[in-house]
Amino acid sequence: MSLRVDIVCGTYPPDRCGVADYTRRLCAGLRDLGVDARVVTTRGLDAHADPAVPADCLAKDWGVRSAFALARNLAEREPDIVHVQFPAYRYHGHWGVHVLPMLLSRRGVPVITTLHEYCMAPWGGRLKQLVNVGFSRRVIVTNAQDRELIGRWMPQERLDLIPIGSNIPLTGAREHGQEILHSLGVPAANDVALFFGFVRPGKGVETLLRACAAAMSGRSLSLTVVCPDPEESYRKSLQDLMEGLGIASEVFWAGYREGAEASSLLLASDVVVLPFEDGATMRRGSLLAALTHGRPVVTTRSRATPREFRHGVNMMLARPGNHQELAQHLLAVLEDAALRERVTAGARELGRAFDWRSICAATVAVYERTLEEGHRGRASHREAAGGAP
Repeated sequence: MSLRVDIVCGTYPPDRCGVADYTRRLCAGLRDLGVDARVVTTRGLDAHADPAVPADCLAKDWGVRSAFALARNLAEREPDIVHVQFPAYRYHGHWGVHVLPMLLSRRGVPVITTLHEYCMAPWGGRLKQLVNVGFSRRVIVTNAQDRELIGRWMPQERLDLIPIGSNIPLTGAREHGQEILHSLGVPAANDVALFFGFVRPGKGVETLLRACAAAMSGRSLSLTVVCPDPEESYRKSLQDLMEGLGIASEVFWAGYREGAEASSLLLASDVVVLPFEDGATMRRGSLLAALTHGRPVVTTRSRATPREFRHGVNMMLARPGNHQELAQHLLAVLEDAALRERVTAGARELGRAFDWRSICAATVAVYERTLEEGHRGRASHREAAGGAP
């Protein structure tokens, strides 16, 4: 009999949310491995983005009163495990998702919580998440920084590190990407630097533009930006910056792309540039997508950057906010064929660690350990009760 798992997430595609996309891909991968997995999300969503993934819109909202009703509903479904994903913007800071593990535990339903961005949360948000930690049988984190922080509050044997996977499957073709670039007006003779992700303050886009301006002064280079439409006033400030730098004609906005189109644009790029202001980590889906597509990446390093990310081996790492250093690494990748080949091969090798099948298999192993520990705990309790005077 297969495992029955309900995966709870406040957002779900078509919501543009990294955790929503992660949840969909995780559920699909678990079902491929024979797990009877279903998504449970917020009422009112058109949660049919993937016909292969069943999704039920059961949560009225994420207040405490709603959490009582959701816990009762979930318990009546009799899953083997409820797997909660956090954060998701539709939780709106409410307490429901934090008390849900406690309510389910009281009904005998084991809960696992995946915390995706604990290190990014303010102190108040971290304290709320510790309620999840306290009432979850096991906690999954997606990066080493979160493992270190949460490990201060719970036994290490209840904590598992499973990285997120690429949010763009390798389904594209370089030729199709070149066709898209041509349709945008990108000169065929130019090298193509690609940025993709959300464009908003804090993403290092200003640093990116200044670095590209420096690189363009000595090389035929175009920048293609793949992103949802940014907020209008911020887009205008970027336009003013591009015009001031004299590069507005060499920056091409591709809009929001997904699936095969996004994959094709990655494959058609010469280098992917991701100047994160807080450094590259395993939380960055755009970075993982570039690696799994075997693209040379120029990004940034910080204290949180894992040791697996190696400068000159599987990516190029600059200091955050340093556009001169970013431009230097960008030009080095484009001009030094041996370096480019080494970094490309290293990126492809590193990208194998973020394969979705491996991620889903590791998640199933966590489910099985959780149930086995529960069986052992109940057996020990029965033995103790039987031996009592």
